[in-house]
Amino acid sequence: MELIQDGLLSANIDTIRSVFKTEYLNMQILGAFICTAQNRTADAERLRECRKIMKSKHGIFSDFRGHLQLPLVVKMSLDRDPEGYLDGLTETYRTLSKGYKLGHESRLMAALLLYDNAEAADLAQLCGRTRELYDLIRKNHPFLTDQSDMPFAALIALQGGDVEARLADTEACYQVLKSRFPMSKNAAQTVSHVLAMSSVPSEEKSAAFIRMYDEFKASKLRLPDYYMTVLAVLVNSGISVEEAVRQTKAHEAALKQMKGFHGLFGVGAQSRRMFAAAATAMNNIPENPAVEGAVMSTVLSIIISIELTIMMMIIINTTNSAAASST
Repeated sequence: MELIQDGLLSANIDTIRSVFKTEYLNMQILGAFICTAQNRTADAERLRECRKIMKSKHGIFSDFRGHLQLPLVVKMSLDRDPEGYLDGLTETYRTLSKGYKLGHESRLMAALLLYDNAEAADLAQLCGRTRELYDLIRKNHPFLTDQSDMPFAALIALQGGDVEARLADTEACYQVLKSRFPMSKNAAQTVSHVLAMSSVPSEEKSAAFIRMYDEFKASKLRLPDYYMTVLAVLVNSGISVEEAVRQTKAHEAALKQMKGFHGLFGVGAQSRRMFAAAATAMNNIPENPAVEGAVMSTVLSIIISIELTIMMMIIINTTNSAAASST
């Protein structure tokens, strides 16, 4: 899978920016990534139709109309039945939200992961399992865990298998990483969730993550804490540290030539590096993924982790920016 080739990503960015003129640039690029990863060309007219459907079904204060509106509309546009897709996602979100008085975009993201990657008949059970797993994560780390961790609970629920062992693996990774990143314990916990998607022993993959982090930093590709999870995605892909650096540098150089990735009004160097690293991970996903029963393949977990990383970090970044601008 080669994301940055043949001008498709660039063309998709142009199309999505023409439809979503006032959206955050990071979200515009994310929408283009979603289309390009499926080797699809963004259709401006279909995007406008899907946006009308979204607005007809969800009010302006709905989580569906917040930071995630653009990628949700893009996903609708790629589905054969956009309205049915939105209705199904809405029902999944409602099921996952039972008992909560207020909405939350991270909970919507968890519902999106479940809806996109599970059979309809399994969704209610998976929503319940996600909530149980979230409660367990929160019990282990009450001061680090909030609803932004619910998508990772959904990811664990989707993978199925021995979830207790997976939670133990997550904790083992966290214990290694928190001593290496004592000022970034929230990021370390999030990285641990992503690393737990791999069956590699916890000490080995935690050490691999630290090597990846150090080499990216030494190679002037340093990512801020809220983008560190994309490095965990790279570790899960099985690529060597040296090759990850080489490919990410090449991708960043290519992205610099595209609109939206350079200049005063571009996304900035840190976000450009994050997208470049995400492209590297997706380009190294093995071919012919196999999914058996409720257990996802490593391929699917990498794809989901990339999407989740980009969505979550863009939400955090744009929220922080908005807060800073209001003070």
